[in-house]
Amino acid sequence: MSRRALFLPLCALLACAHSQPVSPPSAAAASTVSSPEASAAMTRAWMAQHAGDAAKGHAELRQVWDAGHQFEEVARAAAGMAAASGDTAMAMTWLERALDKGLADPSGLLHAKTLASLRTLPGYDALVERARKNALEARRAWGVGAGLERSSPKEAGLSEPALAELLKAAEKSGSAGLVLLRHGKLVGEWYFGGETHRIEAMSATKGMVALAIGLLIDEGKIPSVDTPVSAFFPEWKDGLKGKVTLKHLLNHTSGLASNRTAFDIYESKDFVRYALDSEVVDEPGSKHAYNNKATNLVAGIVERASGEKMDVYLARKLFTPLGIRDFRWDKDPSGNPVGMAGLQLHPVDFAKVGQMLLQGGTWKGQRVLSASYIQALGGAPAQPHTPTGGLLWWLLYEQGMSVTLGTDMLEQARRNGFPEAPLARLRDLADRPIPQGVFLATFVEKLGDASLLTDFMEKSAPYNFKQNVEGPPSGFAAIGQGGQRVLVLPKYDLVAVRMSDSDERVPDEALEFSEFTGKVLDLVRPAPAAR
Repeated sequence: MSRRALFLPLCALLACAHSQPVSPPSAAAASTVSSPEASAAMTRAWMAQHAGDAAKGHAELRQVWDAGHQFEEVARAAAGMAAASGDTAMAMTWLERALDKGLADPSGLLHAKTLASLRTLPGYDALVERARKNALEARRAWGVGAGLERSSPKEAGLSEPALAELLKAAEKSGSAGLVLLRHGKLVGEWYFGGETHRIEAMSATKGMVALAIGLLIDEGKIPSVDTPVSAFFPEWKDGLKGKVTLKHLLNHTSGLASNRTAFDIYESKDFVRYALDSEVVDEPGSKHAYNNKATNLVAGIVERASGEKMDVYLARKLFTPLGIRDFRWDKDPSGNPVGMAGLQLHPVDFAKVGQMLLQGGTWKGQRVLSASYIQALGGAPAQPHTPTGGLLWWLLYEQGMSVTLGTDMLEQARRNGFPEAPLARLRDLADRPIPQGVFLATFVEKLGDASLLTDFMEKSAPYNFKQNVEGPPSGFAAIGQGGQRVLVLPKYDLVAVRMSDSDERVPDEALEFSEFTGKVLDLVRPAPAAR
């Protein structure tokens, strides 16, 4: 199961500082469809496992399956729960069911920690080969990555030693997929012993949510990002809520009350209504605070403005023009597509979105999104509080990017009961800028235990790490927990995507692959002169 309930703002900060049908689809653009009931059951199961009760999680998934919600993701999750509960025979049965529904991730079967107890059982190797066959057939049937011309690294002008170093580091960090586009052509895609499959984008989903607003502005269905939320939800017309605009939701300055983690959101039955019923506790625009609730509210605004659910609207206006057909979007129990995360798609198809943005909003000579909106979301900071924050995209800088742990965070964590021993170690880092590429490893080393990271972030709220940059941005990125990244680098005519599965094959801090941006830039920057 994915660690969906964390969504730490730390992950976005560090990165910015810087399941499948087998039968051919119909001719129309399509998405594999799950159900709100299945998504909700998977969330409950994950939370039960997180609390140490995998058997309860297994029961949740078995119940929703028996009720008719028989999707690949449910069966795959149930296999992990059954294995964690010690029922290997049932786990194998669940994997068979997942494969019957199109499970297409051989690498996950080979590496997922929860399935380790099954790998020596008779017949397991045959399951892996079925998954590989499913993946290859699904790619063909759904046209994954179709429409991209190819070139070699040499033709694209990439440093081959730097590419070798990037691929080595990507594999070591537990990557599931890596894709590079240069000058509009596919230089390569790598799946590290597996095949391409839909991968949960985590908070990189937010980048797609921002595009929905741009598309609606282009259509004239939303006047501008300065439109107040009350234009769509009149109950927000008074007080601080009356001051909140779409831009505030998109640049994390809405002032909407929000926790560091998303546990409370996943416990609600309607993510849009939960956001609407929450209080605005800070003057809108007064400070930058990463906010999952605000992004979920955008999904409701897209529906009000377009007359369609956000996933349906984006399928029609964004994915279909780009030839993206195989994707899935999680729903809350009320049927709203989740805004803060929940989009699953192939790395190479995510790269197509990045390439469209790099090309100023065009694809195959056709206008998809206005260039002016792309400039607004990733051309410059969209608020005055942090240099990397755009409109649900994050700005990338080459020079002087550093992260600072402030004394204010340490003192707040102390007041809220964070253990003194790790705090004492962290004080060695206080108020000292540390290069972005090594900050996470340094921070976790001082903590002494990576499992304390979530607790520290919760107890240091509302204070955040500070960022410093030099020079103008070189590009922008959609970023999610687990090192999910779509880098758009207009300066170098380069798009890079890295995605991972949350299968615990490597520690969380390694999975983040915080040096990814730097290693991608090494592909196109001159090597430093020898001294």
